[in-house]
Amino acid sequence: MIKKEMSIISPASARLSWRTLTTLSMKLTLKQISIALPIVMLAACSNTNPKSGNGTEVKGKFNNGNGKTIYLEQMLSTGFKPVDTTEVDEKGEFIMTPEIKEPGFYRLKVSDRSFATLILNEKEKVTVNGDANDLGNSYTVEGSADSKLFWDISQASMKNYRKRDSLQNVFQQFVSTHQNDPSGTEAMSQTLEVQYTMLVDQHNNFLKDLIEKNPSSLAGLGAIQQLPAEQFLPVYFKLDETLFSKYPNVDYVQRFHEDVENKKKLATGAVAPEITMNTPDGKPLSLSSLKGKVVLVDFWASWCGPCRKENPNVVKAYNKYNSKGFDIFSVSLDQDADKWKLAIQKDNLTWKNQVCDFKGWQTPVVQLYDFKGIPYNVLLDKEGKIIAKNLRGEELEKKLGEIFK
Repeated sequence: MIKKEMSIISPASARLSWRTLTTLSMKLTLKQISIALPIVMLAACSNTNPKSGNGTEVKGKFNNGNGKTIYLEQMLSTGFKPVDTTEVDEKGEFIMTPEIKEPGFYRLKVSDRSFATLILNEKEKVTVNGDANDLGNSYTVEGSADSKLFWDISQASMKNYRKRDSLQNVFQQFVSTHQNDPSGTEAMSQTLEVQYTMLVDQHNNFLKDLIEKNPSSLAGLGAIQQLPAEQFLPVYFKLDETLFSKYPNVDYVQRFHEDVENKKKLATGAVAPEITMNTPDGKPLSLSSLKGKVVLVDFWASWCGPCRKENPNVVKAYNKYNSKGFDIFSVSLDQDADKWKLAIQKDNLTWKNQVCDFKGWQTPVVQLYDFKGIPYNVLLDKEGKIIAKNLRGEELEKKLGEIFK
């Protein structure tokens, strides 16, 4: 999948299937799956040092911290807001009394590479210990229930992802030593896929249970972002309902609420948002004009390698089910008309419903349909209501087979 270039970092996508990983020869690394709320990566240093706060206290002891300056920053969707700063003494100890004006996410950092994520409320007495050179992997926290819960989520996630990474390494090593054994490679892939899927399901269930047991904790935002929305929409809705009621003014809660509201508009059974763009000959065409057919709204681009690899599967599905009432509405994220038209011809995309507005990732449909990577698709019934999302290869053909049986 080609992802939109963004100025924010998102938590790991542990949502990739084993098949996707092996097909694309991708390796899941710990950097890709580190737990971090989406934040603009802006350096921020504080020259402030309040003498007293509002009853909140953050203290601790850092190995390798003697003489180092540490910073407490509020994490906002727009960047980092300096809150407090102090120095670690010769014993490695420090203490801060920051003024916490609102509950939310904060980071205690030695550097942009060494920091601990905290969830702070007023008047909490929080103790953070760890190695100043690698806080992210070494810190422990006490005195803040939400911070501890977030830490639990992070630790469980990293443990699970390491196991998945290990499976991927086993597969890659097998492939490198059995290059002339495609049947053996396929058998190994199927064996590891079962284990990989089991790990994914175990972690998803852990996150789901944790959220349901702690629906009013801000730490839930660190768990929910790892759960595939299509599979766990009720969990998204419940967490949003609880958090937005309790913390309507907290930055990340507001963002999450907006995201959930968009997801409700795209939930299974909802009418797909209208799309109107021009065809290759410059004539406007609307998605609603295909009402009465089962329609695959397919988002792609000529420059997207994974899209071009997936196109034969889409063509196969079209050729097999078009006569039964299936059609495709292809929306391109191209910016070059000639390259778009050439790709349509080369990939044998023979259906007439090809549209593009040449705005690339800036096209309104990206936000309208809430996707961050291509290829991506949405399957609609004859009334224009959403049946399923992001079906590829065998999954698409299987779903169409169920519909047109």
